[in-house]
Amino acid sequence: MNRTGKFIVLAALALVLYSAWTVYQGTQGFNPASIDNLKERMRADYAAKNITATEITMLRRGPRELVGSVKLKAQGSDEIQQKACTATMAEDKVTTSWSCQ
Repeated sequence: MNRTGKFIVLAALALVLYSAWTVYQGTQGFNPASIDNLKERMRADYAAKNITATEITMLRRGPRELVGSVKLKAQGSDEIQQKACTATMAEDKVTTSWSCQ
């Protein structure tokens, strides 16, 4: 095998390893089901305070970190407030916490 062929093989191997690592990282932490579960918990928490969460958007910033926003409407009011939110997942990959400001 000539020099160019060896380079191509090494580049392909590096690409495969990088792809495998990013797929592995993607399976760690928040997944679509856990994000949906978190959104439902947020809606329930606000509903208990007589506040309607009209829209919740949460995006992955990292495997165990989410950022986003929530649009809130108080009962009997037409005014909609928007708050920035964050969520984190503990090392155990089960416990999550969130807050909106």
